[in-house]
Amino acid sequence: MAAEVYPSEEKTEPFTPEELQLRLGRSIEVDELSDSPHDHVPLDQLVIDEDHHKNGLRILVRPLTRSRSVSPGNDNCQWLALRAEVGNPNQPKSRVLAVTQTSKDINFSIRIPQTENEDRPPLWCELYYDPASDSLILWNKSEIPIILARVSSSDLTGTNYNQEILPGATREVSPGTWRISVGIPVLDFRILEKRPATLHVRSDSYESSPARSQSVQSSLGKRSFSSDEFATENAVIEKRIRPDDAHETNKDGVIIFLGPKDERLVFPLPNAAKTKEITIPNGHALLEVQKDETVAIPGGCELDGYQLTKREEIATTGASTVFTAEHSDVPDRVITVKVLKTRGPQTDSRPDIMHRNVIRQADIWLREYQSQEDLKHESIVRLYGGDARYLSLYMEHVDGKDLAARNVWRDTATDRFVGSRTDTVRILKDIAGALHYIHQKKRIHNDIKPANILYSRDRGAVLCDFGLSTRATDPATNGGTPYYVPPEFIGQKLRGAASDVWALGVTGLYLLRKIPFPDARGVRGHPKQLYWMIADLNRKHGHNSNRTSSSAVAQMQQWLSEVNEAKTQLNPRDKIEFLVLQMLTPNPNQRITMAKVMNELHPDKDMVPPR
Repeated sequence: MAAEVYPSEEKTEPFTPEELQLRLGRSIEVDELSDSPHDHVPLDQLVIDEDHHKNGLRILVRPLTRSRSVSPGNDNCQWLALRAEVGNPNQPKSRVLAVTQTSKDINFSIRIPQTENEDRPPLWCELYYDPASDSLILWNKSEIPIILARVSSSDLTGTNYNQEILPGATREVSPGTWRISVGIPVLDFRILEKRPATLHVRSDSYESSPARSQSVQSSLGKRSFSSDEFATENAVIEKRIRPDDAHETNKDGVIIFLGPKDERLVFPLPNAAKTKEITIPNGHALLEVQKDETVAIPGGCELDGYQLTKREEIATTGASTVFTAEHSDVPDRVITVKVLKTRGPQTDSRPDIMHRNVIRQADIWLREYQSQEDLKHESIVRLYGGDARYLSLYMEHVDGKDLAARNVWRDTATDRFVGSRTDTVRILKDIAGALHYIHQKKRIHNDIKPANILYSRDRGAVLCDFGLSTRATDPATNGGTPYYVPPEFIGQKLRGAASDVWALGVTGLYLLRKIPFPDARGVRGHPKQLYWMIADLNRKHGHNSNRTSSSAVAQMQQWLSEVNEAKTQLNPRDKIEFLVLQMLTPNPNQRITMAKVMNELHPDKDMVPPR
């Protein structure tokens, strides 16, 4: 039976763009290009062969200035010598920087500094890969406007691009060749379409679902087969019979694929005679796949291909979807897949909002992946890997529901925790151990709450969702969930290990049934609705900003007064309740640490309340 999915009550606030900018920023300089004439063969005319395509090549870059340092931000770039499509064998090859997107790359950074001999400002642009399309999102991070022009020799899109992009502004750039100018032409780059994933569906279910068939065929139709990109690469659409079924007349063996003429996306499948393979040339493969369908992700030298078979839906929100699956690289084990979404529920959203969402979700994916990849603790969900191409994370499947789950650990009518005291003790001990481990690594979780704690009596409590995790040395974040933010954040904007302790203390009040599930207060229609934005707590500029800040502070102070009232119900003679009381000490310097909590929760300590 499929898991029941409820509308999300989460009010988690992500990193702001300013915070993300501080947390990213990486620069690698590469060699300069020569000024020989053949280097100026139009990028459109350079032939990309099959091997390059299979390796995940996404961008060709050619600086047009004497100062030609390009900052890719990763090691997945190399200089390639490519021939023009109409060139002859004796013609010199053009050298361009080829950028490959691997499963760990969310963007490509271009920085061209200003030199003494050039009358132009420095250039800084970020190109973010969009997992839901072949396009990239260009973000102008320079201090001056830039001009973006499409220079493809054969532009069939009908778009006449020659637009000014202001500092901080974004644009969606589709496959083809583009030029960036800042007074003078500075750089050309060509975007290549990515290799499509393949969806394996049962023929009977596919043919019996007209809506499903139409959806996939519509997706197929989104790709421009006559574009210069595919003319160069000799791309075709063909129907081929699987080699081992070549003498069969059963149409179930048909393979529909898109790519270079001699590329076969053929994978071993159970019940192959009853399975169709449908290429997903556009859209998000991991969001297209449905229950019991298999998606084959292509790979190359740097990219490991794999297959993913979707099983049960766990939860879905506007920001992400979570489901169980079987992964070809994790044999004999069900995993949990988390996919971050870059498209909101409203398809008519403003383009700049969509662009910002792609950037924000990509950066959150990178933060969560990097924060969790080296964590190995029995009370922290294990991360097997991730794929930046789809903003997906592949994690250990914990056979337990989160502490906010209705009709499991939360009473639907009262929003109260329904577990026993034994459950409460074990949860606090397990999560305290996880936090102690994290804090020893100089990390902050920043989003401790019941919804991010999975629990079963067999496994115990497991901490998950590290999307807002930061280093202890990073500036305090505005991300998180308001009800768990500590009082010292107001005015002082302090957050650190002590703020995780405070959040666990608020969670402890819920576990001890001193307060209902805090997040429910943010639901529209709640009789005592209370919600504020964390970022509004410290706004100080402008008349409206002051009003917004005052409102946020007033609402948080109202919440803190309710927390203080709940604290008066705690029995200081009860070991567990006294620990929660110490977690909620207003002064962060006097608040108990996780090391001390772990010491108090030692097996030798008596956790039974005094009679």
